[in-house]
Formats: sequence, C-alpha cells, structure tokens
Amino acid sequence: MSNVDKQQILEQAIAWLMRMQEKKLSLEELEQLQKWQQQSSLHQKVWQKALLLQTKFSDVPIEVAIPVVQKVSYSSKQYDKKYLWLLALFPIFSGLYLTSQQQQWFADYRSGIGERKSIVLPDGGKLLLNAASAIDVEYTDHQRRVILRKGEIWIETQHDSFNRPFIVTTQQGTVQALGTKYLVKMMPESSYVTVTKGKVLVSPYQSQQKQIVEIKQQLSFDKQKIDKIKPLDESHIAWTKGFLMVNDLTVKEFISRLQPYQKGLIRVDAEIENIKISGTYPIDDLPKVYAMLEQTYALKVEQYAGGYWTMIQSAK
Repeated sequence: MSNVDKQQILEQAIAWLMRMQEKKLSLEELEQLQKWQQQSSLHQKVWQKALLLQTKFSDVPIEVAIPVVQKVSYSSKQYDKKYLWLLALFPIFSGLYLTSQQQQWFADYRSGIGERKSIVLPDGGKLLLNAASAIDVEYTDHQRRVILRKGEIWIETQHDSFNRPFIVTTQQGTVQALGTKYLVKMMPESSYVTVTKGKVLVSPYQSQQKQIVEIKQQLSFDKQKIDKIKPLDESHIAWTKGFLMVNDLTVKEFISRLQPYQKGLIRVDAEIENIKISGTYPIDDLPKVYAMLEQTYALKVEQYAGGYWTMIQSAK
C-alpha cells in the first residue's frame, strides 16, 4: 500500500474522530464506522492507534502537545485547541513521532489501560500502580523519593538501614511515610491519601500547614490547604484487590472511574448518566461489569470497532 493510501486512511480516521467529538453518533453512523474499519487490517490498526492516542493526549497539556505537532506539516486551516491532539496522529507513519515512553514523559514505571503493575523498590519496599498510572523513583544517599506523575499507587514501605526518609511527591505536595502501608492518588487539582498501617506526614507545597494521617484515616489536600481527616473508606483501596466499589454514584461518575480499565472510549447517553449505581465490580472482567449493569439497572451496553468504542444507554 502506498504512502498516499496510508495518508488517506489516516485522514479518514481523523474525520471519524472529529465527528465523534462533535456529537453522539447514530446507530447508522456507528455501523458505517464499523464497516470502514473492517475494510483492511491497516484500517483497523490506524483506528485502534487513533483511539489510543486520543486517550493519551486527552489530558496532555497544550504546551506538551505543541512540540509534537510542530514536527508535522499540515494545512493552513486553523484548528480549535480542543482538536489539537488530532494533529498528533499524523506522525504515525512519518517516523517523526515520539515513542510511547517519551509521550508519557519518560516515567520510570508506567501501567497501561486495564493494567495494575507490581514493583519492588531498591530497598525491598513494595509498590502497586493502579491502571493508567506513572511514577519516577529516585533513591539518593539522603532520601528515597517516588514521584507520582499520574494516577494512583499503593505503597508498603520497608525499614531503611540508612534512615533515609521515604517521600511520595505529587503536583500538590509531599507525603512522607513514618513506617506504613498507604495509598496516594493524584487528581488535577488535589491529591488523596489513605493509610491502612502506620502513619504519614502530609505537607502541601504552598502552605506551612502539615498533618499526620494515622491508621484507618484518609484525607485530601491541594497546594494550599489540607482538608479534614475522615475515617477510612474501603472503596478507596478496593482496586488493590481487583474491584471497583461504589455507593450511590451516578453512571457518569462510575464510568469515569471505570475508564482507566477499558481500552478505547466509553460514552454514556445523557438520558441515563444520572442514574445512581452501587455495588462491587471486578475490574479485571469488564464483560461481567457490563452484564451486571445491564441486569441491575436496565441498561444496554454495545461495543463497536473491536471493543474500542463502548456505548451505554437505556435498555427501555
């Protein structure tokens, strides 16, 4: 197949993605999309790569995406910023694109969509990455540091013969272990800490406030303040056992928590996004999760494009 044909397929894939961004596709359009991606193995490969890159670039800051886009020659048409990530698809066949690891900011350890990864640290400590998470590990003569770049981690620290402090850093501040098992989750505006053994010291970057969090306690904090300590919520650590535990959560919120475990995209019909969901769901068995939703809440779950496009709507 010529480079011209490859470019045409790529442009067609981008056109489909832009239509999906603009509005919900009709059943007829979804059938057309499925027929398009079934035309050849290359169609399927481009479509899967496009969906994966969309997911990866959806939370990439503009200043990170722009250098990639600048390497690519494209028309003079002025693209809206929300479509900027689409331009990053062009280097797929050009040889100019960054590797997967580079696109994820050179993290030392990274878990993929639907993957939980166990790591043994240099001092024998244990660390578990939730799906779609990334960390850097820095051990020096003076401290042991884990930089949480994205997502969520569960940590079991070990005694250090050199008495170096063990510190997890997020965008909002630091969490220093005081002999413990604990969880740290980073969101765009805040971080969450849950302790199941020992205690930790939380220090926001832009505040003199500090807070010790002890066993069976949790709290959230941002750069400027620490929120009130709360009792341990078991749902926060359920993922370490392979489950997503929710109570009275809307379908929209539930799917946002499920998305890191589903390759591709999940879309929820506006008519059912506020239905409340409760229960315990196996994150390593998504077909079972969808079956549970269908049976319990009268929902209809359909998947297209080899499972990379999931639509949830009312079954009524």
